[in-house]
Amino acid sequence: MDGLHRVTSPQPAPPPSVLDWTRHALFLDFDGTLAPLVARPEDVVMAASTRELISTAMRVTDGAVAVISGRALDDLAGMLGPLSPAMSGSHGAEVRLTGGDAQSGSIDGGALDGAFADLSDMASDAGLLLERKPGAVALHYRNRPELERASIHAVTRAARQHGLRAMHGNMVSEAALAGIDKGSALRAFMEQPPFHGRVPVMIGDDTTDEDGFAAAQEMGGAGLRIGGTETCARYRVATMDAALAWLGRTLERAA
Repeated sequence: MDGLHRVTSPQPAPPPSVLDWTRHALFLDFDGTLAPLVARPEDVVMAASTRELISTAMRVTDGAVAVISGRALDDLAGMLGPLSPAMSGSHGAEVRLTGGDAQSGSIDGGALDGAFADLSDMASDAGLLLERKPGAVALHYRNRPELERASIHAVTRAARQHGLRAMHGNMVSEAALAGIDKGSALRAFMEQPPFHGRVPVMIGDDTTDEDGFAAAQEMGGAGLRIGGTETCARYRVATMDAALAWLGRTLERAA
């Protein structure tokens, strides 16, 4: 088995042990994939071994590595530090190629401001973190998991009111720009060098990564889901550590 794109099983399976990374492009979520989930997004720390893994991936793939995150692009860049892979923030609303300037699509700031205002009282009263990103408004309830249903309902209502798209991830609900997601970011990267002409592989841990999995598989590649239940991804592993270990092994064999 020499490529993820040749496997068409309808059920998630363990990923193949060998992968020719000279032919593939690597797309990675950040939180829960490259760094552990924490109560406050600003407290996350990425392990030095993971930084080295990204560096190795960039070398083996000739730079065809991108991190696609729900975080704002500036926040994501700060988390990655001196690493300089291509990046997309705010679920695809912001895109930056390797070493290039950030590119943002048309952003309806008024709609996002409206959703933020609608959710402010609830967040303040309940002690939840409300985050205004360039392309989304995120309500984090990891510190109050009992408010999951109320948070989802509030964000869904605010999104509908302001013409935004409701997304519900791991202990966070977001009102985001419609028509922009991790799949659209992946497609945008695949149109540009060094990604163009390669086979995409997307690794992520959350429902917000499903658009990326679908896009990769539509282009002949595959998604690798970390944990979770229902997924369109072709492959699954149980934990973040298992995903990183798999990536490390396949990169070492390809080096």
